[in-house]
Amino acid sequence: MRSNLFKVLIIGLLLAFTEKTYAGTGKGPADYNTTIRDFIDSHMNSNYKKLDAVMGENAAFKIPRGEVVLVQSKDKLVEHMRQIATVVQNCDAKYEVLAKSDALVIARVDFKYENTIQHNYLTLEKNADKEWKITQVCKLFDDRDVSEPQKIMAENKNKN
Repeated sequence: MRSNLFKVLIIGLLLAFTEKTYAGTGKGPADYNTTIRDFIDSHMNSNYKKLDAVMGENAAFKIPRGEVVLVQSKDKLVEHMRQIATVVQNCDAKYEVLAKSDALVIARVDFKYENTIQHNYLTLEKNADKEWKITQVCKLFDDRDVSEPQKIMAENKNKN
């Protein structure tokens, strides 16, 4: 009787430790969605604090210009966004997770303006603290035909 009780206790402990191991000690899979949504909010509302929070320390923004790819650091982009903190983008946003694993997510965020769509391909990685951080953003533009007049793409929130 005691040996059976002992076996049940051991099995219960093993199951508890196994469940904790598979569940992980970090944030759950939904947290990369929060990071993506915060990226979207930072872009649409020039929220440099959110952008700074979701980006990894060595994050890079890559933007093709003709046959050249421009690379901006996180620090430069956050500083630029801080300077234009009153600008609100006039666009709609949506995102799609293209691939994911326990440590890496690749997503596409589209900002749809009146005359163009800005595609942002995000690479998100879990850092040492098990937090999802964006490590790279590749921005591509899909121009569309527009008829006059064009709508405002962004506006200053502090109109006097």
